[in-house]
Amino acid sequence: MTTSNSDPDSAVAEKSIGLTRRQVITTAAAGGAALVVSGLGGAAIGSAATTAQYELELVKLRALVALYEQLERVGLDAILAAGMNIVRGALDAVKGGVTLLRDGVAVAETALKNFQATLDALGAAANAAGQALGDLAEKFHAAEGIVVAVLGTATPLAESIGGFFNALLAKIPFGIGDDIRRAVNSLIDLIRAIPTVIDTLTNQLLAPLRENFFPTRGDPAVKANLIDPIAKNVLEPLKKTLSDVATLVDHWEKDLATPVQAALTDRQTIRDQIAAYKKQNGIA
Repeated sequence: MTTSNSDPDSAVAEKSIGLTRRQVITTAAAGGAALVVSGLGGAAIGSAATTAQYELELVKLRALVALYEQLERVGLDAILAAGMNIVRGALDAVKGGVTLLRDGVAVAETALKNFQATLDALGAAANAAGQALGDLAEKFHAAEGIVVAVLGTATPLAESIGGFFNALLAKIPFGIGDDIRRAVNSLIDLIRAIPTVIDTLTNQLLAPLRENFFPTRGDPAVKANLIDPIAKNVLEPLKKTLSDVATLVDHWEKDLATPVQAALTDRQTIRDQIAAYKKQNGIA
């Protein structure tokens, strides 16, 4: 039987190692022998020296393939996939938290706006109340002026009215004026309380309200001390942080998770191809 190569030494060499060229190519791991043939310039096995060199290169390639197979058995892909799944689950929870916090920020901003609107509405009511108290005080002082002009005394309005009625009732005999006196005394107490009520409402209620909530100029104290600090120092930084977290999650998905998953899928496809190749060519 003749060989495919006319060189007698080549035929002897092939017979001595029990391999044909086709067997060498098909039994090399993942086509490693083909690289050897290419590395030898595609020359046929023509001498014992060439055969020895060929065997040495084949051994080297098989050893290298064995190392790659050991590296593959480390199971890095499974560890990486498990880690990616763990991080993905955590980031999914973070994404849900970001959504909830953003909704909370929106609610808080709406509440602050509604509070400011309520204060604006109360400001108009406070102004009306202040105007009413001012009118009452003005009328009270006008009444005092009339009484002073009529009686010719500079005593307060309540005392002036009390003195007037007491002098009048003293002229009524038989105690008939006692009931009238009690009514007059109640009226005098009411009149005496009016200045106190006006002063209390004006200075202890309306003045602080105007200063803190409804100033005639500038921003109210509640805005400077409450609304603006919450908006600037809490809500705005929180919104920026949530935006940064959302961007980070997007980058994770786009720049890491998706490419890594694609690479793992490609690697598995190549493993399947290697397994099929080994089976097809009888490679252990």
